[in-house]
Amino acid sequence: MEVQARKFYSQRNMYLCGFTLFLSLILNRTYINILELLRLEEKVKQYEGDKSAGGKDAAKLTEAGSVGEIGRLKKELERKDRDLQAMKKQSEGLQKEYGNLSDQYGKANPDATPKKDR
Repeated sequence: MEVQARKFYSQRNMYLCGFTLFLSLILNRTYINILELLRLEEKVKQYEGDKSAGGKDAAKLTEAGSVGEIGRLKKELERKDRDLQAMKKQSEGLQKEYGNLSDQYGKANPDATPKKDR
C-alpha cells in the first residue's frame, strides 16, 4: 500500500512539474506578445499623431508629407491621370476617324470583297 502511495505522489508531482513548466512557457510568450503589442501601438501613435493633443501632430505630419515625397508623388499621380484622359480622348478620336475612313473606302469601292473571300 505504501509503495502505491509513493508511486501516486511521484506521478502527481511529475504532472504538476510538467504543467508548471508548460504554464511558465505560455506566460513568458504571452508577456513577450504584450510587450510587442505595446511597442507597435506606440509606433502607430507616432505615425498617426496623438489624437488627444487636438490632432496637431497628425496635421503636422500630413503637412510635412505633402511638402515632401508624398506631395511629389501626388503631383505625379495627377499628371499620369491627365495623360491617361488625354490618351483616352485621342483613342476615341482615332476610332471615329477609322470608322469614317472605312465608310468612305466602302463607298469608293463597292465591289471590294475581303481578301480571304476572294
